[in-house]
Amino acid sequence: MKKITVIIIALTSIMFIRCKKEYVCECGNPGGVYKTFTIKDTKKKALAKCVDKDAQDVPFSESYCNLK
Repeated sequence: MKKITVIIIALTSIMFIRCKKEYVCECGNPGGVYKTFTIKDTKKKALAKCVDKDAQDVPFSESYCNLK
């Protein structure tokens, strides 16, 4: 019985760790924020998508995109 309980707790915790959440990617430059959008994914993948967006939309050389 204890093994089953431990396995259920382990599987539940893994599901919460891998859970997709909504993250807000905010792009801006020294003049202020010019674009925000949401990404529903894991934190690692959302950060990669946000950085990719920064590489695609570069109106100024000092622009940036960060997760909020």
